[in-house]
Formats: sequence, structure tokens, C-alpha cells
Amino acid sequence: MDVRQPLVLAAGVGVGLLTAAAAYKLYMTSLQMKNSKQLVKGWKACGVVSQIHIFPIKSCQGIQVKEADACEMGLVNGELQDKSFLVVNENNNFLHARIHPTMLLIKVSISGNKVELTAPSTEPITFPILPQSGTKVKVRVWGDEVAAFDCGDQAAHWLSQYIFQKDSGARLVHLPYSHVSPRPLKPKSWLPWMRKTDGAVFSDLTPFHLLSTESVQDLNSRLSDGKEVSTLNFRPTITISGCQPYEEDEWRFIRIGEKAVFRYVKGCDRCLLTTIDPATGIKDPEQEPLRTLRKYRLAEDPELRRGIGEAPLLGINLSLDQPGRIRVSDVVYVGQL
Repeated sequence: MDVRQPLVLAAGVGVGLLTAAAAYKLYMTSLQMKNSKQLVKGWKACGVVSQIHIFPIKSCQGIQVKEADACEMGLVNGELQDKSFLVVNENNNFLHARIHPTMLLIKVSISGNKVELTAPSTEPITFPILPQSGTKVKVRVWGDEVAAFDCGDQAAHWLSQYIFQKDSGARLVHLPYSHVSPRPLKPKSWLPWMRKTDGAVFSDLTPFHLLSTESVQDLNSRLSDGKEVSTLNFRPTITISGCQPYEEDEWRFIRIGEKAVFRYVKGCDRCLLTTIDPATGIKDPEQEPLRTLRKYRLAEDPELRRGIGEAPLLGINLSLDQPGRIRVSDVVYVGQL
């Protein structure tokens, strides 16, 4: 027998034990994190809600509201449901403002089951929502297939003309929350707080995105040549103020108002969308603020860094532990673990 075999076997067992230990730790962590009540020992006030935004159409302009219901799939205010509409191409793959930045200038209003779209230098359009009688289609968001209702040729022609200056190429689909179940997420070892059920439907990942004004103010202090960005460059659904810059990175359970409890899923890794001025739809030629963020906001954890690469972090992605109504000026409480 080769004398090296016992050493190799022992090394293999050691690696196996380490792998098993890591897997067991991840498993136990995920069990603990299923409910905030198991971890939170008290709540500490850390700020207030300064803005609430609902983005009815993914990659289009948001609507600022004073209050909203935090539901499993996102924020709801009357007929407004966050990211319940999606623009897709002829192959039913979603279109987004990273490639088509003028999408950010499309304004939407919804009233009485009718949708109005407006955009610069374009005649507005009004059309009905047809979730029951509309054609059901399968669309893809980041490779995941989702069933939705087509909003018809009138909306498709308007969007195609605005985005492509052609009669075809874009269609609008709708998925009301009453028909929704979340896109299942694939758990990753470098995202221990994420669960399979934490996904949204048309959102990139989770239903909620929180950012503090202090974090953006600190970023602005680092930008050169007098450049300045707003929180809307990052499209948060919940904006807070009254904390320290980047303090939200450490928050794991967040209560807003009397009932709504959110759970941290991951830091929000930023992309080229942040370099587009939400007021003009023009990309910054120097890729700011992304370039500055990369200087000091890259992931420090080696495993997370391998997972997201050179994407800097700003703001946090949240899932919902307990539904409730949130309002501007509500105190934001952070769970003490």
C-alpha cells in the first residue's frame, strides 16, 4: 500500500468535514432566518422614510406616493403595483433602460383600469388593462420564464415607435399581483440570507430596494467636477434619511410603521443603469457614479466578490417578512439581533 494513501485519505476527510460544516452552518442559518421573530430581540429607531416610489413599468419612470401597502410581490397604492408591467421585444425577452435609456422618460398613470403613457416629443396614449381577456404569453426576465398578459397592439405600436422608431419591436405585458407567484431564486453560498421564495416577478431580484439619502450624499461628495446624482439614479422603492452613510448595509431586519417587517437579502450590486440621468435619459460619458463607486464600494467578502465581480454595492435588496402599510415620515426601526 502506498504510504501516501492514508495522508490523502485524511486530507480528503478533512476537506469533506470542512465542506459539511460549511453546508451545515448555511443550513442552520437559513432555518433561523425564516422568521424575524426568531432573531430580533428588540427594535432601534434608525431613521425615517423620506420617499416612496412605485415603478409600475420596469425600466420606466416611477411615481412618488405618500403611502403604500408592502405586499409579498412589492409596493401597492390603489391601482399602482410596483413592476407589474414589462416591455418585451419580439422574442419576448424583456427590454430595459441599460440598453434603451430613453425608456426612463416614459411616464405612466393608471386610473379606472386604464393606462396612460406619455413621453417627450410623443403623443400620449390611453388603453385599457385587459388581464382577463388579454392574450397570455410567456416572457423572459434574466432567462426565467414568466406567464403574463399582452396589453394589445395599440400599446405595442406606441412603444415600438418611441423606443425603435419602427412600427414593431416592442410589446407591453401585464401581470397583476392577483395572478402572481414569485420567480424562484437559486440559493447561492455567497448569499446566505437569500431564500428561494425571495424573488419578485419582473424585478431583477427582490420586491423591495432600500437606500438612504446619506449614502448618496456621501457618494456625491466624492464625485469630481461638481457632478451630482440623486437617489433616483438608483431607483429605490423605499428611501430613508436620518442614518449614517451606508449604515443600511448592516441592517438585517427592518420594521416600518406598525406592521411591515422586511428582511435583508443582499447588498444591491450596481450596473450601468445608475449612469443614466433619470431626467434626461442620457448616459454619463465617464460612467459616473459607477466609476467612483468602484473605488470604494466593491464587495469585501471574497466569496461575494467572486459572485458579483466588479459591481459596486449601494443600497440593499429586501424581502417581506410581514405585510403592512408604510408611509412617508414613518420611523424606520432596525432589529437588534
